[in-house]
Amino acid sequence: MAANPSQNRTLISAAALNRPRGKFIYWTVLSTVLVVFTLVFLGPLYWMVTGGFKSAQEVLQNPPTLFPKDPKPGTYATAWSQLKIARLLFNTMYYAFGALAFQLVFDVGAAYAISKLRPVLGNLILGMMLATLMIPAAVLIVPQYLTVLDLPLLHVNLIGTPWAIWLPTVANGFNIFLLKRFFDSIPEDLMSAAAIDGASPLRTLWSIVLPMWVFEFNRAIA
Repeated sequence: MAANPSQNRTLISAAALNRPRGKFIYWTVLSTVLVVFTLVFLGPLYWMVTGGFKSAQEVLQNPPTLFPKDPKPGTYATAWSQLKIARLLFNTMYYAFGALAFQLVFDVGAAYAISKLRPVLGNLILGMMLATLMIPAAVLIVPQYLTVLDLPLLHVNLIGTPWAIWLPTVANGFNIFLLKRFFDSIPEDLMSAAAIDGASPLRTLWSIVLPMWVFEFNRAIA
């Protein structure tokens, strides 16, 4: 007789888990693991927050103190005003989201072209992109600097502009590979149906492929 696929094999059988002793052991182990991992993740955050209320001498004190002896809440206000943290946070978001926006535009376009449009030597181009992942990031610092110092063909100096950060991060071989794998999973019948209805490749990408990708992404993180 075939086994019921709904009965998955686990470390603890359902019969043992239904016993009082099995339930006690299960919930004890689960609670202990959750508490330990919570302390491991929240410990550094707690240490950072409480360290802001301590004086420099107390921060360097050995052994360290778990609670500030003389809390100084004004330290955060001073750091916010003198270090201009609001400006630093805005710059971080500006450069990070700008780079993300360009990555989405160019990486999605490249992955879609390789997967569905199938250009000549597309697989070779993808292989060359993936080969760049084996190059250490430190090796690319000098070439990237020389590139933004004198942009090829245009001969424009991008130093001191956001483009010096955005452009080197645009083409990411790993992101293109992941997107291509998703685009490969879209049935060709769906693409053919869109073409029969008169949709261009760009319209198909915008109206069919991208909504499916957003739906799958939201379902994955939900």
